[in-house]
Amino acid sequence: MCAACRALFAQCRERDTDGGGGARIWSASIYQGAARRAILDWKDHDDTELDGPFGRIMVSLLNKTPIPSSCLGHRVLVVPVPSSRASMRRRGRAHTAPLAKSVAGALRGYGVNARPCNALSSSTKARSVQQTSSAQRARRITGHVRVKRDLIGHGDAVLLIDDIVTTGATVRQCVQVFQQAGTKVVGVLVLADAVARRSDDDING
Repeated sequence: MCAACRALFAQCRERDTDGGGGARIWSASIYQGAARRAILDWKDHDDTELDGPFGRIMVSLLNKTPIPSSCLGHRVLVVPVPSSRASMRRRGRAHTAPLAKSVAGALRGYGVNARPCNALSSSTKARSVQQTSSAQRARRITGHVRVKRDLIGHGDAVLLIDDIVTTGATVRQCVQVFQQAGTKVVGVLVLADAVARRSDDDING
């Protein structure tokens, strides 16, 4: 990844989950232009050489947030937001797993007992980021994201990891199922925010 592209992922944009139990979302970029193309090449065109750069970007994002201090005293599971089964089959890999591994390693550097953990599963059908509205996404995922309770211990906390956040419906569902399992979500880290540009355009227009 060139220096100009890396600079696109140097932001720390914060938003709430709009009903997701107070969990905050931090993103490293806006999902547009070269940042969007880099993410699509990585996730859908098997550009695994970007695993390392994107992992380092997520660690840099983590370091700009209050998450490390809020994790002290907890065992923290760094959990990728699950893709649909169809998407997993098409890609042949869990593309955000390397990001979770990088972030867990960085948290251990802060003295946090952290590890990556695939503690969520999804039975939803795949849809493009651009093809679904907020209401459609919420209806599609409700009841289809599940916690693997045997992987969670008493007192564990969760940090969610994803590539793109759009309406926040998927993240809200993930936070809610963890809350129902009695598990605190300390935050959400994502590479890019797909609705930030629309918000910025509204403000500027």
